[in-house]
Amino acid sequence: MLKLLKFEKKAEKAMAKTALFTHASFLKHKMGDVNPESPARLEKITELMFASGAESQIEKYEAKMVSYTDMLAAHDADYLQYLSRMSPKEGMTVINEDTAMNPYTWEAAQLAAGAGCQAVDGIMASQFQRAFCAVRPPGHHAHRDHSGGFCFLNNVCIAALHALGVHGLKKVAIADFDVHHGDGTSDILGGREDVLILDGFQEALYPYAHLHHCPTNAIYSPFPEGTEGEALRRTMDEVWFPALLEFKPEMIFISAGFDAHREEDQAQLLMVERDYAFLGRRFVNVLEALPDCKGLVACLEGGYSMSSLARSCVSFVRQLAS
Repeated sequence: MLKLLKFEKKAEKAMAKTALFTHASFLKHKMGDVNPESPARLEKITELMFASGAESQIEKYEAKMVSYTDMLAAHDADYLQYLSRMSPKEGMTVINEDTAMNPYTWEAAQLAAGAGCQAVDGIMASQFQRAFCAVRPPGHHAHRDHSGGFCFLNNVCIAALHALGVHGLKKVAIADFDVHHGDGTSDILGGREDVLILDGFQEALYPYAHLHHCPTNAIYSPFPEGTEGEALRRTMDEVWFPALLEFKPEMIFISAGFDAHREEDQAQLLMVERDYAFLGRRFVNVLEALPDCKGLVACLEGGYSMSSLARSCVSFVRQLAS
């Protein structure tokens, strides 16, 4: 288990490059024995972060609860009240066919969203420049008014709106390389001139929303079944990187899903660890190429093959910390 440190500025220390946010409560959220979005996902990431020595490259912080105001910026009040009301005192409440709540889910969801906002605050306070939020439940399928795809609160959207609304940034970008299209992110932030959405995913795969909806501020990069990492790397260099340089965001947010790996059962893309390391390195390159970009915040999304998830995630985080 990661040793969690209090989130406080240490004036006597030089600014850390990269922070990692997590919380013990993320391991308490469970949606049943057969649901692949399980606590073991974070346990495996934590184990490999320690075994590989990657945790020595980062500063670790304990996530704090998101404010109601920040949640309300991304989600309808009726929906937030619904989640609070549906949170069980014991047992399990089924929200839809793949998403359920146990007594710890609502707290974990608020901590996951809070981690992103806290990372934004740390960047704006010059405590670090890059952050990875090792959180669950994930968020990019959470719409303004409903949950789905294992998601309850849209962690990246809440953090991005926190940067815009609380810290007064003028433009932010969201890049999503989870194997599934981030339909919730497009629902919440679609059409905004102050947000650029970049989304790469397997076509003809859940949630299918990209087939009938592409906001004016989004660039979708659908990959056919069997696509290997070279196509992902080419998309980053030829499409995403130039788009980010042209848009000039003041902060970059990343929905970091690692379920496009060739070992995953839920999808049919063929990415490997070096592809995720490449993405991490390129996002750092973008950050370095944009003098007015204050930092980047990545939030864990999918990845359900435990070994490949841990290896891919650690490869990505190592590049953020380099």
